[in-house]
Amino acid sequence: MEQLTVSRIEELVRSSASRAEAILFSRVALLDSMEKTSFSERGLILLAVEKFLLHSERIDPKTGQPCTFPRWIRLAAPWSYAACYESWRDIKGLADVPIDQLAQIPRENVKVLTQLSTAVRAEPEVLHAAKTMPSEALTEKIRREYPDQHIEARKTFRFTLEESSAGVVEEALREAEIRGARNGNDGLELLAQTALEEWRYEEEIKTVMASLEVNK
Repeated sequence: MEQLTVSRIEELVRSSASRAEAILFSRVALLDSMEKTSFSERGLILLAVEKFLLHSERIDPKTGQPCTFPRWIRLAAPWSYAACYESWRDIKGLADVPIDQLAQIPRENVKVLTQLSTAVRAEPEVLHAAKTMPSEALTEKIRREYPDQHIEARKTFRFTLEESSAGVVEEALREAEIRGARNGNDGLELLAQTALEEWRYEEEIKTVMASLEVNK
């Protein structure tokens, strides 16, 4: 898909405003369609990579060893790692839902499905609603028609930081948003995931180095 630049858009407008509008409308509609299904597609791809150990086919440029699964994700998607990890986790939790159905469900509705019983999310009308309804409408439908289902509430964290420490956290959250986090909540989760991954990665490097020393 050709990337539209400012100069290309201006060229289209000069040529014909009506044609420019039609092209840009179609482009935004295409991007919207991709946005709707890209979350589920990421998750399905990552499940395959994990299941068939495809990550080990790539050599980690830092260690010279086959990539671990988290490291493979980091190398493949450095700017959308948060979204990739989140999609893998959520889609993995929906193994009972047919793949062809999952591929058509947008991100927010995937999250609703993860909170439902397998029996409820197997209902054809629920899957249809997940594919076609906005998240708020889907949630309202579930609460109205399946009152025994518990839709997870949010948990609030409160921290009091010194001004200098707050500046560090704010900078980290900005970096997280650059790398795919949609908001501060996503950013905080990404920072936690990244820290855990880096600590595990450090342990893996220590293990490899210890193995090399033993085999000398």
